[in-house]
Formats: sequence, structure tokens, C-alpha cells
Amino acid sequence: MDTVHFYGKQEISFHSILKFVIPACLTSLFNTFYTITDGIFVSACVGTDALAAINTVYPVVNILTGIALIFATGGSAIAAFYIGAGENKQASQAFSVSVVLSVLAGGIFSVLVLFWMPFVLWLLGATPVIENDCGIYLIIWLAGTPVVIAKELFTYFIRADGSPVYSFFTAFSGGVTNIILDYVLIVRLRMGIWGAGLATVLGLVMSCLIGICYFVKYKKVLYFTTHNLRLSQGWRCFMNGTSEFIDQMSVAVTTIAFNWMAWSFAGEDGIAAVSIIMYLQFVIIGIYFGYAMGISPLSGYSFGNGKVEICQKLEMYSRRFYTIAPGLLYGLTFISAPSGVSFFAAKGSVVYHLAVYGMRVYGLGFLCSGFNIYTAIRLTAYGRGQFAGIITFMRSFLLLLPALLLLPEVWGITGIWLSVPVAEILTFLISVYITMIFRVSRLCRSDSGMSGKLQICNKNI
Repeated sequence: MDTVHFYGKQEISFHSILKFVIPACLTSLFNTFYTITDGIFVSACVGTDALAAINTVYPVVNILTGIALIFATGGSAIAAFYIGAGENKQASQAFSVSVVLSVLAGGIFSVLVLFWMPFVLWLLGATPVIENDCGIYLIIWLAGTPVVIAKELFTYFIRADGSPVYSFFTAFSGGVTNIILDYVLIVRLRMGIWGAGLATVLGLVMSCLIGICYFVKYKKVLYFTTHNLRLSQGWRCFMNGTSEFIDQMSVAVTTIAFNWMAWSFAGEDGIAAVSIIMYLQFVIIGIYFGYAMGISPLSGYSFGNGKVEICQKLEMYSRRFYTIAPGLLYGLTFISAPSGVSFFAAKGSVVYHLAVYGMRVYGLGFLCSGFNIYTAIRLTAYGRGQFAGIITFMRSFLLLLPALLLLPEVWGITGIWLSVPVAEILTFLISVYITMIFRVSRLCRSDSGMSGKLQICNKNI
């Protein structure tokens, strides 16, 4: 395989690919694991109504996460691009402006939500049974806004700085803290929904402290600076990360729609079933997302370095992965659905039966969602986040919401679970078409918007 000097120490080879992909997958899976653990503690020790409350207010968490991810994914891709081009100062400026703008935007959003709290809870669909728990959990998350945002930024930028293992450790430390505090606060101290929220936020605090330690002591290229930060550079990071922001915003809207539709068919049991399915689907999505994010800095670096043949090789490995993995993962989902749901709901209960059946139908979307996710992240790595946003908008909102509203009219609650597979299949066709148009050999060109010195290649789109 062709190689290129990478981050001053490594060469891109199959071994170096694994060094990035494995920690990224583990990071994503571990985030998934401790999120699921939260749900298990809450459902077992507080009840499925409390689990439904967490799911009900999670759209606000999605938006906060989206604010972080729009700069974490977009900014870190730009930073990796600059590092590949030897523009280390520009890379650090991309990092710094991402931190400043994301924290500012997150703070403004949190204040607005607190001011309009009763209206927000009504909009989210909080029923009288779960309204109090919804308010408690939401207030804790809003108070933790700075660490919610900083944790995502540190995880992505540390990986872009050439330290994927430390990036995993950042997520791992917070996850372990969260799990331990879940046991202490929920099981031992019986703090209920308060304990669940505090455990999560304090876990994020730990991740932030580990991230700060990295940039103080162990950084390779990136550092925080306030010198010569430009709003235009922040806008470029913002635009390049639109895919993830659109995804989180769309998830926020469709989660509300899922909850309303499930409630109309099965009341609080329906909302609880949706909550369980959302938790379990994180595992599969985490694998897809982890692989794509592990490849992303390698692709961005190689693209910035002008090594088109390296990008093509990385894409070949990715096509193989997203051809083989989906069938295996759906088979695992179908077989293990009863076992997975049993962690959240008692066997034989209404919630249990709804969630097992729903997971098996909903999981059909996994056959196509992996390639859709990879296509969006691939374009973000190449600085084409606006086109990545189109794919994400299609799968997360434009195709999903009509399916969610129309299919239940024909198939009842089965239509709710079918909406995701339908949206993913239609998006898959669009992803294939966009991939054929935006081949890396066509994307490779001189880009004066990045740097006057940066000349990637002589080809134009």
C-alpha cells in the first residue's frame, strides 16, 4: 500500500488505520455502553416512567450535543486537513475558534430553554405522569452545558491531533465515573432521576478534566490560542460540521414525533418501548459511527497532503466494511433483541413485547444506515460538510418524518418501527449517487479558501 508521513511520526498503512479505527470504535461503543447502563439503572431502580421521562427531554440534549458536534466534527476535520498541509498554526486556530463559538452558542441555548421551561416541556410531550422527572433531568443537563460541549470537542480534536488512544481514554474515564456514580447515587443513595442526571454530568466533568490535561501537557500540534481568531474561520468549521448538527436537530424533532405517535397507540408503555429501542440502537450506530470517525482524520490528513491514492485505499477498506458488517449486525440484532430488552423491561410485560417486536422491525434500517453515515462523514473529512448535511437531513428528517406520520395510518404501531428502515433505504440510493459524483479524484483541487499556500493537486471538479 502507498504510504505517507503521518502526524510527524507514522505512515499510513493498514496497521495505522487500525490504530485510529479501533480506539474510535471503542470510544463510540463505550459511550453507548454507559448510556445504556444509565437506562438500565433508571428502569430497574426508578421505573420505566422515569426512563420515558429521560427519553422525552432528550431532544434538548440532542440539540446541545449537536452544537458541540457541529464544531467538533467540522472543526476537527478542518484541523486534520491543515495538519496534513503543514499549516499547524491554522489548525490550532480552527481548534480555538471551535471552542469559543460552541461554548457561546451552547450557553445562549441553555438560557433560552430555562426561560421557556414550561413551554419546552409541553412541546416535548411531557405527560402529567412524567412531567416532574422531565423537569429535573432537563435542569441538570442545562446546568452542565459547558462540560457537555467540551467533552465532545476534546474527544474529536485529540483524535485529530494524532492521539486516538488518549481520545478513547478521555471518553473511558468519564464513562467509568458515570457508571460508578449511577450505582452510588441511584442504587445506594436512592436519589432517583436526580442521581441519574448528576452521575452523567459528573462523568462528563471527568472527561473534560482529562481533556484539559492533554492540551496542557501532551499535545502534539494543536493548542488553544486567542491570537488572530476570525469569524470566517469559525463559519467554515460550522458549515463543514452541518451534517452532525442536522442529525442531532433532526433526532430531536423525530424523537418528539416518535414519542407522540407511540403514546397515541400505547400510552406511556409506548414511550418506554421507544426509549428502549433508542438505547439499543446506539450499539449498532456506535459501531458504524466509530469506524467512520476513525477513518475521518486519516482521510482529511491525506486529502490535505495531496495523497489521492491513499484516500482511495481508505475508501476501498470502508466499502468492504459497510458491505459485510450490516448483515452480520442485523442478524445479531434480531437474535439478541429479547435479551437486550430484558435489561430494561420485565419479560412478559407490555413494554417488553412492544420493544422486542419493534427492535426487530426498526433494525432493518441497519442494513443501509452504516453506508449513509459513512458517506456523510467522508464528505465532512474532505471539507464538503454542506453535502454531508444533505444526506443526514434526508435520513434523519426529510424522509423519516413523513414515513413516521404516514405509515402508522396503514400498519398501526408496526408503521412506527418501519419508518426508519424506509428512510434509510431511500437515503442509501441518494448516498450511492452522491458518492459517484463526489469521487475523491474529482474533489482533489487547489482550494484557496483553506490557505494561499495549500495546493492539493491540479485537477478541478
